[in-house]
Amino acid sequence: MSDHTPVLVREVIELFHPKPGDVLLDATLGHGGHAKAFLDAAGSGAKVIGIDADEEALTVAKEKLKAFGDNVTYLKQNFAELPDVKVNAILFDLGIGSHQIADDARGFSFSSEGPLTMQYGAADSLPDANLEPINVLTRRLNHYPDASELLDFLSPMALADMVKEYGEERYAGVVGNAIAGGRPFASAKKLASVIEKAVPKFYEKGRIHPATRTFQALRLATNRELEVLESVLSIVAERLLPSGVLAVISFHSLEDRIVKHYFRKASAACICPIEQPICNCEYTPQLTILTKRPIIAGEEERERNPRSRSAKLRAARRRSP
Repeated sequence: MSDHTPVLVREVIELFHPKPGDVLLDATLGHGGHAKAFLDAAGSGAKVIGIDADEEALTVAKEKLKAFGDNVTYLKQNFAELPDVKVNAILFDLGIGSHQIADDARGFSFSSEGPLTMQYGAADSLPDANLEPINVLTRRLNHYPDASELLDFLSPMALADMVKEYGEERYAGVVGNAIAGGRPFASAKKLASVIEKAVPKFYEKGRIHPATRTFQALRLATNRELEVLESVLSIVAERLLPSGVLAVISFHSLEDRIVKHYFRKASAACICPIEQPICNCEYTPQLTILTKRPIIAGEEERERNPRSRSAKLRAARRRSP
């Protein structure tokens, strides 16, 4: 499996400022890069609870973190199932890992010749999708559909809605019709080719591959990533000890927007409607925002690790009750 280089490691550790005995809930363990940095910085008695739905990634993480022995607990599950624990730090490193893109058996890459699944791991309990046709298909199949099933069974209109909702694709209608006319898709490579031929030649003036937004949409819809993020953020503050820090690394505007809005609400002194002249919500803010603007990677990291160029880090501290 290709190795994955974690982003913004130094910045994350500076925000957590770990000390002996601290516990990190790493909700997206991956290959364990952030977890190792946390344990190295914290010193004696520090622990990590690592969550990942990807069994192969967990195997790599266990090897990388084996020196820490029982100080690391591994949970093979989606972070939608956040364990009911109290910890000093929580990290979400959202998005797809380099090792997953390199895995030809999942279809994340435009050049992949393998099955078009786009799943991180077995899905046991995911929230409803934002688009009802996906929920209807889920009930019809009696399981969470993978990427190929979404492509095969959704109507052209539903495909267009999916690409627009999860990919912010301006040519969603064109793409939806092209997918419906080109199915079935045996590989991601064929899908990318069909989309490339369908969209205008001047698409994004060459900045990104014409299929980028569609692939993002398909991946997010398959794994319910936005829905899971919204669901877990509603309970995450309860998992932090007083003065504990929550850090979230996002890689596109849809994720960052959800995190920003959550931080704003969780740190607000009042959540009454703006038109209401007198506050009566009796709302108690849970968090104090630590990053007025998202932290981005420095020039050296962007050169060394191109994936870091789109990363945005936001963090907040748990208030005392």
